[in-house]
Amino acid sequence: MGFRLFAALTFGFALSPALAQADDARATIASIQRLLAERPNEPTLYYYLAAFQARVGDKADAVASLGKLAVIGKGFLPARAMGFDAIWDDAGFRKAYATLEAQLPRIADAPVAFEIADRDFIPEGIAWDGASRRFFLGSIPQRRIVSVDAAGRVTPFSEPGDGLQHVLGIAIDAQRQLLHAVSTNALTAAGRKALVNEVVTYDLRRGRKLGATRVPDAVQLNDVAASPNGDLYTSDSASGAVWRLRGDVAAAFLPVGQVRGSNGLAVSADGNWLYVAHTTGLARVATADGKLERMPVPPGDAVSAIDGLYVYGDSLLGIQNVTNPARIIRMRLSADGAAVTAVETLQSHHHPAFDDPTTGALAGDDFYVLASAQVARFNDQGQVEEPATAATPKIIRIRLPARPATTAAN
Repeated sequence: MGFRLFAALTFGFALSPALAQADDARATIASIQRLLAERPNEPTLYYYLAAFQARVGDKADAVASLGKLAVIGKGFLPARAMGFDAIWDDAGFRKAYATLEAQLPRIADAPVAFEIADRDFIPEGIAWDGASRRFFLGSIPQRRIVSVDAAGRVTPFSEPGDGLQHVLGIAIDAQRQLLHAVSTNALTAAGRKALVNEVVTYDLRRGRKLGATRVPDAVQLNDVAASPNGDLYTSDSASGAVWRLRGDVAAAFLPVGQVRGSNGLAVSADGNWLYVAHTTGLARVATADGKLERMPVPPGDAVSAIDGLYVYGDSLLGIQNVTNPARIIRMRLSADGAAVTAVETLQSHHHPAFDDPTTGALAGDDFYVLASAQVARFNDQGQVEEPATAATPKIIRIRLPARPATTAAN
């Protein structure tokens, strides 16, 4: 998602159509500074602080914040669209940028597995069905879902009459052979006047829509994850809530505001834990009672603002596109699954296919990542900006090491 929407979801203020006005941005700076008084060594806060300082023209302060970030944080790199455009050519900023970039590994060797030959498709979600050996991708502007086979052939999956809104997260329930997808109209000004937030369900064998579960109190649904018992979890990024769907009933699993910017979701293999990516890090929630635990990470490591999140044996895989222009990471977990013990970069922002990566899909020990989603091109009026310069959506394949042993919590 673009910076304007992300900032509003993260810090809870309204932004003008011309992005953040000075008063809004300065109020956010004050809010971040209050958080830093409580958590002075949290590098993610310095990143956001620098972004808003840059927005209001406080160049020296923005550069100083990035300097502090370079000392205490690893894995961060200013993304131009995330608030730094105003000082992008400033000499002090360029020096700070170079310092942060020099700390990052350069890993950009994943091949492109396939692409969608449609510049206006703008996908956000992708999933893999091992039974039919097909990928499924959803389009935001075209409001549809397609399948892609092993040869890269694209076939329509949803029907025009299915009534889909903008399609975001997609999840496969392999046991029940169901596909679940987030369908929301909250991405446009017109849609927000009469909100529709729902999770639609398809029968994979028959290729037809079975129904949709409305979440009437949601503001903007984003990701969806399936639990082994058939429960669904969907993140409401605009409110910070997470909803649980059982059958056709939706109920708040995490209350509004408990995790700001709730985004990527992943359920442990035993179904006992839901991992939630949010603005400043990761949380683990017990599915039995909704008890939330903030997950410790090694000092300075960046596991913030993860879009797609996935369980892989004793690790989590994450796709970042806010605190770094593009980074795919693997986060090793402690034996009980309660903490991140190490963070490894699998692919860095140097990859030529990266242009606003969002989500991924695990197929055995291969991780397929939607590398060039270009979601930021879809604007508040429901239009694709500058479509002539858009790239075709590309999906890269990252070959993972042999699947590690599953921890007790996974």
